[in-house]
Amino acid sequence: MHVEEYGPESGTPIVFLHGSMVAGWMWEPQIEHLDTYRCIVVDLPGFGASGSQPWQSFADTADQVAGFIADTCGQSHVVGLSLGGLIGLHLTTRHPEVVSSLLVSGVPYGPIPAPLKVVGRLMAALYSRPRGAALVARGIGLNDDEAIELFVTTATQTHPDALATVTDEVERKPLPDGLAELRTPTLAVVGERDTKPAKRGAAHLNDVLPNGAAYTVSGVGHPWNAENPTLFTDMVRAWVDEGQIVDGLNPLD
Repeated sequence: MHVEEYGPESGTPIVFLHGSMVAGWMWEPQIEHLDTYRCIVVDLPGFGASGSQPWQSFADTADQVAGFIADTCGQSHVVGLSLGGLIGLHLTTRHPEVVSSLLVSGVPYGPIPAPLKVVGRLMAALYSRPRGAALVARGIGLNDDEAIELFVTTATQTHPDALATVTDEVERKPLPDGLAELRTPTLAVVGERDTKPAKRGAAHLNDVLPNGAAYTVSGVGHPWNAENPTLFTDMVRAWVDEGQIVDGLNPLD
């Protein structure tokens, strides 16, 4: 896997795991303002600079990330959004010894509604072509020219089987077994405008995690680290530093 590191090697390590269709660059709004931390940004197999490496499974990717953490810093805080959040959960249940704390956002759970499946497969078909990828970028809320260019570049790098394999696994069984035994401090968040499966995922994690809690964020959707980067970054800092919940997050009903 391709990995980029930012900040001082002596800083508190945070591993960032990106969502589907994007790559590590999605975390730039956070990296810029977390410059005293050791920020470790992964391009997951099949995506971005790891596009030549086929995606195998959630478990395989989690094992690879765990091996990297063990070899480089021993233990790290982990932040994941969407697909990255799922990998964070698989990583923490399989290798809790390498995860100091976990923060996930927008992880799906339960059946995916048929209309959402159709939209997802249409987006995947468009994503395979540069002009289509640009349309998808705008459709998910990217309106910055540089971000759209990075999104299209990632689309050209993505392994041709990656999206289909990930989609099949998400539709079949996205969350790992063993969540009820997980003792790692875990914060699950979901945007007010995120999908029903993502809201269901936050509620499920709130119910089953013995050392976790779920919160909602008003006025944002799925890729909200870019929609409200200040709040997202403040949330990461408060959680990593003290295990605290920043103002702006609302307890899940």
